[in-house]
Formats: sequence, structure tokens, C-alpha cells
Amino acid sequence: MSQVISPAEQILASTRTLREQLLQHSVYQLVASPEALRLFMQDHSFAVLDFMWLLKRLQREFTSYEHPWTPPASPQLTRFVNEIVLGEESDADGHGGYCSHFELYLRAMQECSAPTSAISRMMQSLANGHSVRQSLTYAGIGDHVAEFVQFNADLASSGSVTQVVASFCFGREDIIPEMFQRLLDQFAARGLQVPALEFYIRRHIELDEGHHGPLSRQMINSVCTTPERISEAITAARTAIALRIRLWDGVVRQLQLQTSCS
Repeated sequence: MSQVISPAEQILASTRTLREQLLQHSVYQLVASPEALRLFMQDHSFAVLDFMWLLKRLQREFTSYEHPWTPPASPQLTRFVNEIVLGEESDADGHGGYCSHFELYLRAMQECSAPTSAISRMMQSLANGHSVRQSLTYAGIGDHVAEFVQFNADLASSGSVTQVVASFCFGREDIIPEMFQRLLDQFAARGLQVPALEFYIRRHIELDEGHHGPLSRQMINSVCTTPERISEAITAARTAIALRIRLWDGVVRQLQLQTSCS
């Protein structure tokens, strides 16, 4: 009898080459000084923000929070998403309190003296009711960042559930631990002392690798119930990973420009 391959395993197999390209990207080796790290964090902060847009879309899809409340269609998926939201939106902050991972990242940026003006302009513009596209323009961030963020904004607002779950799982939760471990290895090799950022990264690795990643794969298996949905998920996952590679490409170009001008 042939072994049944789960949808998550099929998607992982179909994205393996892109996944390896992302994990072997030169950006991890180039974040080798405080100056390079600051530039990296400035651009990466936007990916930390738009992660929550995807998660909140999943929360709308799989939980029931309207008044009057009625039971959600799938208690199992509700549980999965609520557990991830709990960790991402209100995690322990390492000082006896709670905050979102985005706020943890902003604290790490402040500790590293990474510029927060662009992400602050973005958040202020969004708070004033402007669109993501308008806010990205107002933030004055590079095209490589704007492309990545706009894709995720569009996905969160109008993508199919299958596309969002696939991008969230294989573009984020499933691969982030390995990406972040490469950063930790670089910090250790270069002797970079960044305790707030290390706390953020280690917390992400702990949650994603041991809990959120497996939960997101279970979401994939629950949602991708037909060959058509599996195919749709493969396309979405490949696009999400490819855009992350392009984001890192843009960061590398800026790091190289920074080096040539110094």
C-alpha cells in the first residue's frame, strides 16, 4: 500500500528549492555589524507588522467574535488560531508583563538604535485611515519592502483562505525558526550584544518551532482538502517565499551600498 502524503508534506516538497535559497541567502552573513543590523531591522520591522495582518485574517475566518456569538464551524481550527494569536499578540515580554511580538521588536530596535521613523510613519498613516499603499509611500521605505508588504496586505484583505493559510504557514511560521537561528549564529560569531533582539528571536524560535509551526501545518491539512486547493496553496507558498527572497535581496543591496559609501 502506498503511503499517503499529507497536503502539508506535498507543499513542503514543492517549495523545497525556494526554501533552501531563502535559508542560504547572503543576508544572514552580512548582518555582521551594529550598522548593518540597524539597516536590516528597519526594513524587517515592516514584515513583523504585516505578519499580524495575515494572522488577524485567519482569526476572522476561523473564530467567532461577532455579536451575538454563535459557535465557530471548526472548534479545532478556532483553537489553533486562538493559541497563535495569544502568543503573537500578548506574549510575555521578559519583564513580568505582556505585549505583542511587534512591540517586542520595536523595543529591540530602540536598544540597537535602529531607525524607527519609517515604521512609525507607516503606523501613524494607517491610524489616520490611509490605505496600506498610501501609508507605504508616506513611510518612504524602499521598493523591496513596499512590494513585500503590499502583497501581504492584499492577501490579508482579499486572498482566499487557502492562500492565506499557505502563505502564513510556509512563508512565516514554518520557516522563521531556521531563518532566525541563522541570525543568532551570526550574532554569536561576531560578538554582537543585542539582548532585546535575542529575546525576541529566541521567543519566536521557541513558539514557532515547537508549537506554532506544527499548528499551522495542521491548518494546512484541514483546509487543503482537494487537489485544487493543494495546487492553490503551493502557488501561494512559493510566491510568499519568493517575495521574502526579494525582500532580503533588497536589504543586501542596501547593505552593499552602505559599505561602499563608508
